[in-house]
Amino acid sequence: MRDPGVRGAVQPKAMQQLRLVVDGDAALPETTRLVAPHVGAVTNRWRLEPLFADGGAPPYLIIAEVDEVVGTREYARQAHTLVQQLLGVPGLHQVEADVPVNGYQTPEAAPAFAGEVDLDGTEQLRWARDAIHCERAWQLTPEPGGRSHGEGILIGHPDSGYTDHWGLGLEALVLDSAWDAISDDSDAADPLVPPEQSPWPMPNPGHGTSTASVIVGRGSEALGVVGVAPRAKLVPIRATESVVQLFDSDVARSVDHARRAGCHIVSMSLGGKGFFGLRRCIQRAVESGMIIAAAAGNKVGFVVAPASYDNCLAVAATGFGDSLWEGSSRGSAVDVAAPGWSVHVAAFEWSQQPPGRLVRRSSGTSYAVAHLAGAAALWLAHHGLDTLQAAYGEAAIQAAFVHVLGQSSRRPQVWDSNNWGVGIVDAAALLAAPLPDPDSVLATVGAFSAMDDPVDRLSALLAGVDPGELRDALSARLGLSGSALDAALRRFEGELAYLLLEESDFRESLLAAARPGAFPPGPIIVPTSASPHLESLLG
Repeated sequence: MRDPGVRGAVQPKAMQQLRLVVDGDAALPETTRLVAPHVGAVTNRWRLEPLFADGGAPPYLIIAEVDEVVGTREYARQAHTLVQQLLGVPGLHQVEADVPVNGYQTPEAAPAFAGEVDLDGTEQLRWARDAIHCERAWQLTPEPGGRSHGEGILIGHPDSGYTDHWGLGLEALVLDSAWDAISDDSDAADPLVPPEQSPWPMPNPGHGTSTASVIVGRGSEALGVVGVAPRAKLVPIRATESVVQLFDSDVARSVDHARRAGCHIVSMSLGGKGFFGLRRCIQRAVESGMIIAAAAGNKVGFVVAPASYDNCLAVAATGFGDSLWEGSSRGSAVDVAAPGWSVHVAAFEWSQQPPGRLVRRSSGTSYAVAHLAGAAALWLAHHGLDTLQAAYGEAAIQAAFVHVLGQSSRRPQVWDSNNWGVGIVDAAALLAAPLPDPDSVLATVGAFSAMDDPVDRLSALLAGVDPGELRDALSARLGLSGSALDAALRRFEGELAYLLLEESDFRESLLAAARPGAFPPGPIIVPTSASPHLESLLG
């Protein structure tokens, strides 16, 4: 395990990495030859490698060292300009920049809402478990071949890594399968660099331990955190040093690692811009029989990726008494809600060195998705993996789970299903609900697929925006229609997604066009971080 604070305040090399993902017809050597003139004009410090570890086929990941620092406008502009240059190379079908965004905020980094801290009614350590009727679920007799408390289920957990915290318990972790996507080694320990020493924006050290404690915590009922699935096991994967700003390629590789490690669920308490390789690896995981879920986002006006993808379950956050957390992202991309407001979690005291261990209340959709992941583990164990695979095959297990969620989730008397999903997770009702007819489930499998339409992806990032209205707005603003519009949206999909998340003026100008009458009419704002190619269309 790493010693706390080993990285100190040293700026990691990753902060000046430029990453692009390319897909095409050629194998690695030929693709290297094709991209070399363009990448070499930017820097002579670069490499091309397969995005996924189980073969040398595309997509490939370009990792280049540049002078610009991640998060600056100059960095984003350089990345998007290089994308457009590579899209002109014959044999390359798809190219997208993996550009971290600042849109996803942790609760600690943004202004607090009234009543957010220590919400009344949440004094008991177990209140959130009680809210999803966890104890009742544990008391149910498993189906033949099934088990209780999530026993036998393995959960992949891309986050900031793990620590030895009595509120989590090392016995809950499968360290033989752990992985650090940042350093590419098997040590997924969180170095616990104090927030004031980290070079990353809005760092959240210990976050992986906090979210893992909600899923599989082995703490005591009196002092610690008892997870929703306290007999399940968790594979810690260190994928980020800040859940605010991250490389989606590290997340993609983490999901793929969880698949290869035999995990049955992936729980992601993080979010970013996303890119086609992340969508593709999630699709492979779903088709292999896994349930994939992610946090909807905190204190922003959109659902972050990968939660915004059709093939990933997006989870919004609620509080005591089925109250809706004001800080939760919401919108049509949200699938379900779960407790995330003033939840007791394993945490750290940064005034001490090494950091002290404690349990405290915290808020975020990070904990909402953790509750869903625990409930999913209970459901898989209750029915038994063999039974579910025999009934639905591997590719339809997530579809079956979503079907049962829709039938069993609790809907308060006043519930906005257009923005908060099918309801609030009810673990007992989930386990007690009958399994759906396989034919009806198989008919819905296509709904859980990687988004192929750029407008669907972009509209998922904007709460309450109809894809048709957004398409009309983009058509009007770009002065294109029909096949010409389709080609432009495909070409600039990743860049537009970045701008919608990162450039509030650009986002509001598009919203004005997509919602006639909502805002005064006016010209679209041309962001300075756009590539010259997109600027020529917008200008």
